[in-house]
Amino acid sequence: MTLQKIILIGSMGAGKTTLGEIIAKRVGWPYFDNDTEIQTLNHLSAHELSTMPVPELHRLEGEYLAWVIQRSTSFISGAAASVIDYPTSLELLKRATSVYLRLPPEELLRRAGSSGIGRQGLLGNAKEVIMERYNRRDPLYRSVAQITIELGESPEADAQEIIKRLDL
Repeated sequence: MTLQKIILIGSMGAGKTTLGEIIAKRVGWPYFDNDTEIQTLNHLSAHELSTMPVPELHRLEGEYLAWVIQRSTSFISGAAASVIDYPTSLELLKRATSVYLRLPPEELLRRAGSSGIGRQGLLGNAKEVIMERYNRRDPLYRSVAQITIELGESPEADAQEIIKRLDL
């Protein structure tokens, strides 16, 4: 079997963790969760990550992406939404199969919530922040993704479509 590194990319709230876990279970590969792995690698709690200054969190997210891309096994992983903003991460994403999980901004706003890792950047005006990020990042996600999935209401159906499109 050919080594495959599948990185799910997209905005916070798109469902990277949910879909990654479903796909990994169906194909029998490990799933590496961005937030969990960053906590483990850096000996930090979820609370510490969720209250960390955004630039520091983004640095750790970029380091995690570099770490996971170097794995020598087939895997599924999510990447933090922020990695798309950094040229180094864009190059790393090209070394894997990147799948863009795309949702309209209104749905992202509904799903994102207001607390948790990475949500500290939403404080104040979440709608404005999500719209700005969506408008800026959508073209970047599209430029690096080998596959773009327009997400529906069913994670199970979305996972099946991703598996089909990846020919796993």
